Amino acid sequence: MKLRTATLVVCAVDAVAWALVAIATFMSGSDAATKGLDQGAGVIVTALFLVTGAPALALALLGRAPATALALALAFPTAVAALFVAALIAFA
Repeated sequence: MKLRTATLVVCAVDAVAWALVAIATFMSGSDAATKGLDQGAGVIVTALFLVTGAPALALALLGRAPATALALALAFPTAVAALFVAALIAFA
């Protein structure tokens, strides 16, 4: 598999993951006490996608800097996993 194809696949998975998490957090049926935390998580994941996933997708579609695009595309799931672990540690 070529680097550009791999980057596009990872970007597609990133976009689906971002959409699922954002929809789940913004449309959460939580009580008022935790609704703000859910919306905050949605904002953080959206900002993270805009900083990593969107530029990776743009670079891959333009065919520029394939290694950088792949690194950015892989940074999104890595950062989301790290934030999830940090949240588990903080709230446990």
